[in-house]
Amino acid sequence: MPSGKFDFKGSGLGLFWVWLWTSCVTVITFGLFLPWAATAQIHWIAANTTIDGRKLVFEGSGAGFFLQWLIIYILTAITLGIYTPWGICRVMGWVADNLHFSD
Repeated sequence: MPSGKFDFKGSGLGLFWVWLWTSCVTVITFGLFLPWAATAQIHWIAANTTIDGRKLVFEGSGAGFFLQWLIIYILTAITLGIYTPWGICRVMGWVADNLHFSD
């Protein structure tokens, strides 16, 4: 199994700030900002992470995630939450598709 040295340089204050502003805007927009909030948080985590000295870059966008998020939201509501694990897997697949090394 391949392995590498993971390193994370983020700070609690930095994460708190990203979480605070994205949460506030999400509440103000009644949840419509959630795809952009999630994207900003994932971008911050990736920007502060290296694997074997190689920086990660997350290139997903809130606009690119919005339709998928809306479908997941509707299917989860219709199935009274049963779709949640499948929705989480779709989100994680989307994150993986948009995450790469900077070089």
